[in-house]
Amino acid sequence: MDNNMQSLYANRFDGELESKNAMWRVLCRHFFQKYVNAAKQDGSLRVADVAAGYCEWINNIEATEKYAVDMNPDTAKFAADGVKSITGGIDALAAETGSGYFDCVFMSNFLEHLNSKEEVQTVVTQAWQMLRDGGRLMILQPNIKYVGGKYWDFFDHKTPLTEQSLTELVDMIRAEGKGREGKGTFVVKRFLPYTTKSALPKSPWLIRLYLLLMPISGWIFGEQSFMIFER
Repeated sequence: MDNNMQSLYANRFDGELESKNAMWRVLCRHFFQKYVNAAKQDGSLRVADVAAGYCEWINNIEATEKYAVDMNPDTAKFAADGVKSITGGIDALAAETGSGYFDCVFMSNFLEHLNSKEEVQTVVTQAWQMLRDGGRLMILQPNIKYVGGKYWDFFDHKTPLTEQSLTELVDMIRAEGKGREGKGTFVVKRFLPYTTKSALPKSPWLIRLYLLLMPISGWIFGEQSFMIFER
């Protein structure tokens, strides 16, 4: 990661880290954890957060082994005890653990930053290869179908995606797996608002209420999609 992008992220989230972490604590405990737990095998639960950023997801998820990987070296400063931090891309994570290692690989608000659909395909394919049979690829992603022109309000957004385009990509990867087809796909088309900079309140109890009111709250405010692809 170049110094300009490192500064961009530091400025973008300046003063928000505490509130963002509180938000993710609720989301992990009352939403994401049950889907992660469903991927557990043989009593162990190995999870990876790709483009982990400030480690809000990986720090608040419970698992046997936890990895955070990001191009930003600052990510290591935010990883909690018990989280192994790796500076680099997903290929650096693969070099650390090898293929077929993880029960769950998670990506949040990441793929839109890649330069092209070809790069998206490469990253998603690598993530798929790192899953055990029965493992889950989980993607939280702003959906240009619902966000519209606001998608481009962030300077580093480059590649537009929808839940359908990502599902089609994973189906293509599955088809190339030669007998290792996925067992299921789970999609919440409208889940969270587009950005934490929205005017919506972010206190933990309101986030909990938002989850309790799903799917109605998602229909009204959701501009990000959440997808699970099971290997």
